[in-house]
Amino acid sequence: MADRGSKVGHIGLGTGVTQRLTDEFWERYRRLQAAVATDDLPLVDRREREFAASLTALVEHQALDPAEQQAQFAVLLRLLHEEADDAARVRSNAALIETLLRRYITVRTRAADHDTLPALTGPIRDGVLDVGLLDVLPERVCVVTTDYRYLYTNATEAARLERKPHELVGRHVRDVVGADRFDAAIRTNLDRCFLGEIVESTNAREKDGRIVVVRRRLTPCYAESRVLVGALVVIQEGPDRRRSAG
Repeated sequence: MADRGSKVGHIGLGTGVTQRLTDEFWERYRRLQAAVATDDLPLVDRREREFAASLTALVEHQALDPAEQQAQFAVLLRLLHEEADDAARVRSNAALIETLLRRYITVRTRAADHDTLPALTGPIRDGVLDVGLLDVLPERVCVVTTDYRYLYTNATEAARLERKPHELVGRHVRDVVGADRFDAAIRTNLDRCFLGEIVESTNAREKDGRIVVVRRRLTPCYAESRVLVGALVVIQEGPDRRRSAG
């Protein structure tokens, strides 16, 4: 199965204010790149200020239309790719993406979720994802976009993947976990989640001579008006209690 098209990275730019701000942003970005090529430092400084102002205006705009909300995400994800070689820029852009996550993302949950995966109780209040609480959870948590890219990872998940959180934002899951693992199961589970299903799986693996049980839950993430943004993935690891009880 071929990868689905990027619903976040290539979605239409929406209408009205967001489209105007987006057009202005990319024009300022083009002018900044042109100035950098000239080595004219005063011009670069001026273009940098204009670019920063246009980026701030775009991110601070409170979009009401779902297409415009996703257009804001699309701009930042594209910017991540454009500036992937600049670590400081990547960290800054990742922080802006988190701002949009805090503003827009909601998660559909069930009462049973809180019993089987207690980690979901605190971060989700009335269907709204609290990214700040996800940051400090001991469980591994990430949000994956519909084109299989990391939109967010908490510190626990990033450490498990031997990276820093900002280094994962915008990266394709396949490039991080490996093609074999991604194609064997991860993509299928993500696709099911993107169709609106809450996907659960449990498996066991050996670690340091003991059996560890790994439990996963993928829950659809929506922007306002229930426009799908991606999947909230929560992973818990623990001892095999059945073996301990025996």
